[in-house]
Amino acid sequence: MRRESDFLYTTLYNTLKGQIISGFIKPGEYLLPESDLCKYYKLSRNSVRKALDLLQKEMLITKKVGLGTMVPLDLVIEPSKRKTLRIASPAPAYFVDYGLPQIIKAFQQKYPNVDVKIVHLPRDNFWESFRQSCDIGLNADIILSSDLQFTEAETMDAFMDLTPVLNDDNTATIYPKILNYYRLNDEIKAAPVTFTPVFLVYNPVMFEIDGIQPPNENWKLDDFIDAAQRLTKLEDDVIVQYGFSIFPYLTRWPVFALQNGLNTLEKASQKDIIQKSLLLIQDLFFRKRIATVYTEMPGPKNPFVSGKSAMVLTTTLEMSTWKDKNIGFEPRIAPLPFGEVKATLLQASALMIPKDCSDVPLAEAFIKISLEDDVQASFCWNSPFLSVKEKINTSIRDEQSLHALNVHGSLMQNNYFLRELFPNISTDELTAEMSLFWLGLESPQALANTFS
Repeated sequence: MRRESDFLYTTLYNTLKGQIISGFIKPGEYLLPESDLCKYYKLSRNSVRKALDLLQKEMLITKKVGLGTMVPLDLVIEPSKRKTLRIASPAPAYFVDYGLPQIIKAFQQKYPNVDVKIVHLPRDNFWESFRQSCDIGLNADIILSSDLQFTEAETMDAFMDLTPVLNDDNTATIYPKILNYYRLNDEIKAAPVTFTPVFLVYNPVMFEIDGIQPPNENWKLDDFIDAAQRLTKLEDDVIVQYGFSIFPYLTRWPVFALQNGLNTLEKASQKDIIQKSLLLIQDLFFRKRIATVYTEMPGPKNPFVSGKSAMVLTTTLEMSTWKDKNIGFEPRIAPLPFGEVKATLLQASALMIPKDCSDVPLAEAFIKISLEDDVQASFCWNSPFLSVKEKINTSIRDEQSLHALNVHGSLMQNNYFLRELFPNISTDELTAEMSLFWLGLESPQALANTFS
């Protein structure tokens, strides 16, 4: 089995090679310093250096002592005679690596004379990098964006209305909750291709070893806490296994607040609900000491994947990478137990067409193909990914799992995207504000004021 580190550095190699061959990085121009490549692509310095070594062997880059790494001045890229469809995508992006290839395969079966090129741009400054690529004439035909990146675009006037593309039987079964997120002034500015709720998974082996009843549909907060306490292990008074782990970012913890009644209507009580939810998190971490945090993947190992925590809040996007990690057990989905409201947080990946697209009919064809029933099903089989069509999910997933994911039937209406809950809050600034909270050095009461 290929090691995860191999996958990471070859992914960066392909990303940089694509930027060089496409002309995004021109002959005579320097690549980002190694430290910045590590930061933007969430990689270790060792992975970055392996990727650069591969590029150097192909003579696509040269290293200048004291100056950095540049594309050789005499490098000549022969233009292709085939048509090319360029997709700009943030990197890293789980769906690009594990789901999008299925769509591209289906597209190229119908359009064998078209090459699909992925232009990977750093996720942390995606729109700035996209603007730079446009400035040098490398316009993308399609953009793959997350729900957060969709709202961070400077203007929607630069993108086509996709209503005519989506107005057929092929796309009529998209979850209205998801499709409506991308409506703006009666126009649909992006076509969702996959989505994920935030949900809880557990390690059934750990539950069985300790004789703990597996979670069921009647699982409550007290049951969760009891299981997490029993599954937290100490050796010489040092915790070596936690009952629960969480990625400390806005894409996870608001689930606690949603389960306790947070929504877009009751603004008056929003602060109280957030404070109550943060108090619960504080209790799990610093009073009961049954929970821990982990940094975003790729990077240091997720404690759940490493067998160091029994439960974790995750997404289908993150979970899709676990197959490469040989984790040694089959994670199972548990109903969220943090409050009385059956609700969770949504994330989605969607396709957009810039108005300066070089081949609009081809880009529209790609989107239509991505939403065909058999294509949607293709990336859902044998992976955690969900389709944006309910009928596909119900044909592949069992009803119990869809209930636990909170996406079955009318349950979908209880869920929210992050920007629906907090439209005016900077995610980067709030993440910085919460850094002390995750260390136990900021009170929930003080932090809740940030949301008012």
